[in-house]
Amino acid sequence: MILKSLLKLRALARESFSPEFGRLDVLAFSLLLLIVFAGPFLYGWSGPGASGRSAALPSDLILELLTDVIAGATLLARTRLRSPGRLAVPFGALIGIAALGTLQILPMPEGILRSLAPVNVRIYHETAQILDLFGRHAPDPRISLAPAATVSTLLLLLACLGLFFAAINLLRNRERRRLFALCFFSTAILQVLLAVVGGHLGPGAPALPAGLGKVAPYLEIALALAFGAVWAEILTNRGRVAAASVSGAERFEARSLPLAGRFLVWALVAFGIAETGSKVGILAAATTTLAVLATAVFHRRVHFPRRRAVGALLGALAALIFFATLAGARPLVRFLESDPVGLNTSAKVTLWRSAYHAWQEFPIFGSGLGAFPEAIRRVQPRELGGRIESARSDPLQVLVTGGAVGSVLAVLTVASFFFLLLKAFRDQRHREESALILGGIGALLSLTIHGLMDSAYPSPAIPAMLACLLGAAWAATSKKAATA
Repeated sequence: MILKSLLKLRALARESFSPEFGRLDVLAFSLLLLIVFAGPFLYGWSGPGASGRSAALPSDLILELLTDVIAGATLLARTRLRSPGRLAVPFGALIGIAALGTLQILPMPEGILRSLAPVNVRIYHETAQILDLFGRHAPDPRISLAPAATVSTLLLLLACLGLFFAAINLLRNRERRRLFALCFFSTAILQVLLAVVGGHLGPGAPALPAGLGKVAPYLEIALALAFGAVWAEILTNRGRVAAASVSGAERFEARSLPLAGRFLVWALVAFGIAETGSKVGILAAATTTLAVLATAVFHRRVHFPRRRAVGALLGALAALIFFATLAGARPLVRFLESDPVGLNTSAKVTLWRSAYHAWQEFPIFGSGLGAFPEAIRRVQPRELGGRIESARSDPLQVLVTGGAVGSVLAVLTVASFFFLLLKAFRDQRHREESALILGGIGALLSLTIHGLMDSAYPSPAIPAMLACLLGAAWAATSKKAATA
C-alpha cells in the first residue's frame, strides 16, 4: 500500500511539473509550493502580527520577494491567464484598501490634512513640539500615525494579492491542486507534531518557538481544507472500484483506506487546534464545521433521504452557537474565559470599548493601516498596561486603522468572496472541485468568526496561506477545472 502511494505521488509530481507547462510556469508553481510548505516556519508565531509591526521583518521581506518572483513568473509564462472579470468586486475592494493605505502615508499640506483628519494634525503638532525640544526634525504631516507600519501592512496586502493571483493561474488542473493540498497538510501536521512532541520531551527538544499558542487560525485554514478532502472522498468513494472486477476484501481496502487516511488528517489538525488551548479557535472551528457540512449536503451531487432537513438542522445549530456566543451566553463565556492565552471577559470588553473610543478620534480615514498601537495609546485605560498590539477583534482593528472607509471596503471584500464562492460551489458539477471550493468557504468563514472574538491574523503567514487557499478554491470554480 505504501509503495502504491509513493507511485501515485510520483505520477502526481510528474504531471504537475511537466515540461509542457514551460520553465517559468514550473518555477512559479515550485515557489508557490515552497511558500505553502515553508512560509509558516518563517515566523515564530509569537510576534505581534501585522497590526503591531513597526517595520518590515526579514521574514516579511522573504515572503514579499518570493511573491514578487512568483507573480512575475506567472505573468511571463506561456500559459493563458484566467480572466479576473468575476472577481471585479473583491479585487476592486482590495485595491481600494491599498489605495487607502497609500493615501495614509502620503505627506499632505496641513490645510488638506486638517479637513480630512483634524486629530491627526494635532498629533503631528504635538510630536513636532516634543522633537523640537531634542533638536530633531519633525516628520511631515500624514494621516498615518506610524508610516513604517502602514508601509509594512500595505506590502503584505499586495503580497497576498500576488499569491491569490498566482494560485488561480498555477493551480489550474486537478493534479496540481492535489499536490498543493498535500503540501498544505504536510506543513500543518508537521507543526502539530513538532509542537506537541517537543512540548512533552522538554525544553531541549525541537519545537516551534511559541508552541501552538498562535497557530490556531492557521490550523483552522488547514482544518477547512481537510474537511474538503474528506468530503471529496465521501462523494467519490463509491466509484473507486468496479464491483465485478475485484473481491469484497479488495473493494473494502480500496474504499476504506483513502477515506480513513483523509479523516486521520482532519482528526490530527483538529487535535492540533485543541492542543493550542485557543478556546476561540475551537469554537470557530466547531461552528464552521457544522456550517460547511450544512452547506455541503445541499450540493446537487448529494442524494440521500431528508437531506434538506439535515442541512437545515446543522445550519440552525451552527447559527445558534454563533449568536449565543455573540449574545454572551454564560456557558460559552465561561468556556472562552478558560483560554490560557486569552483575556478575561472584563479585560476584553475594556479593550473593545477603548478601541471604539480610539476610532472616534479617527472616524473617516483611520489612524493608518498597522498603526493600532499608536492610536489606542491616546485613550488607553490604566487597567490595560503595557503596549497594546491589537484590538483582539478584527472589525474593531480595521475600524481604528482604516476608519469608516477601510471598514466598508473590508466588509465588501469578505462578503463578495463569500457570495462568489457559494455561487461557484452551487454551480460546480465536479465533486472534487466543489469540495475544494467548500474548503475555501470554510477557511474564510472560520477566520471571520475567529476575528469577531479575537485577532485571527497574529502572523503574516496566516493571510498569506488564506490567500493561497482561496486562490486554489477559485481555480477549482472553472467548468473545465477537472481537466484543465
